[in-house]
Amino acid sequence: MRTLLLILFSIYKPVLATAQGTLQFNQVRLLEGSQGNCPTCWTVPAGKVWKIGSVNCNSGNTIYYVVNNRQLGFLAGLGYAGVDPRYINPFPMWLPAGATFGYNGMSNNQAITFFALEFNVIP
Repeated sequence: MRTLLLILFSIYKPVLATAQGTLQFNQVRLLEGSQGNCPTCWTVPAGKVWKIGSVNCNSGNTIYYVVNNRQLGFLAGLGYAGVDPRYINPFPMWLPAGATFGYNGMSNNQAITFFALEFNVIP
């Protein structure tokens, strides 16, 4: 058994050692939207990852968040800006380079802001 574990570890060690890069903080991003539906508003740039930490919205509608054109969840009945939102908390949400992010369900003349941290991926 010990020999088998040693063989497996020696095979997978190089894969595990190179599977992840280091994250270096780059900037704070305010992802702001004001149109009714925008399922692909933002795209994570190459060599970056985003950590979306929270949202603020002045819509009473049920707002759906969309990742890579797939509606993944909802933020229900957010009420007025400045009031604690009542939602099923999907945050923090990590998005890799190339991922698209957006929302559906808002009426025109309403606003939504997602607060995100952007990191550089250092190989």
